[in-house]
Amino acid sequence: MSTPRLQLHHLSHQWATTPASSPLFTLDDLQLNSGDSLFMCGPSGCGKSTLLNIITGLLPPTQGEVLINGQSLYGLKPGARDRLRAQCMGVITQSLNLLPYLTVAENLRLMQTFSAQKADSEWQRHLLQTLNLTAQAHQPVEQLSIGQQQRAAIARALIHKPSLIIADEPTTALDDDNKNAFMSLLLNEMQNFDTALLMVSHDTRLQPHFSRTLDLRQYQSAEADYVS
Repeated sequence: MSTPRLQLHHLSHQWATTPASSPLFTLDDLQLNSGDSLFMCGPSGCGKSTLLNIITGLLPPTQGEVLINGQSLYGLKPGARDRLRAQCMGVITQSLNLLPYLTVAENLRLMQTFSAQKADSEWQRHLLQTLNLTAQAHQPVEQLSIGQQQRAAIARALIHKPSLIIADEPTTALDDDNKNAFMSLLLNEMQNFDTALLMVSHDTRLQPHFSRTLDLRQYQSAEADYVS
């Protein structure tokens, strides 16, 4: 039986600065099991980034519950929530969040440390080779091109073999060859490690790779303002 990796129950969010407004979105129920892949889309401002921040433990929802591997995310204290994120999630953000003065390899080892895992040099080599980063492994991130930095961020999100991958526009700086290599790696490793995937992207060419699609506009009230 597939394991529930992400569960959302009666989830909604409303900005405190506009208490009279309708919720930005309302999701009564959403579940991703191991092996599931969900493509999330919608116009800018419809709440995609807000929802990802809620799922990754950075923004408490106005209402509802987020479960990661069956554990209530917002039932945890902040430190425990951070540990759960580090151990169970691989997060790829638009800002990348790499440490620029460390090399690519050092960024990967640091992520394994945060997730309480021993360094796995074989897995690191495989990731770097698949993402065409072998030659850049020992270069400081600040010396890489934007596309190389994005691939390094992808490798860091996968290095600890997370049970849930959250990706926010992860292919914007990739050419077609590297985009295809990334999607092949991601989908293969999802199956190998019983991982679930939630990706936000404006690139609808990626949608056929996914088993499910969620258009966040369908979960907004008619009065909701596009604010985030």
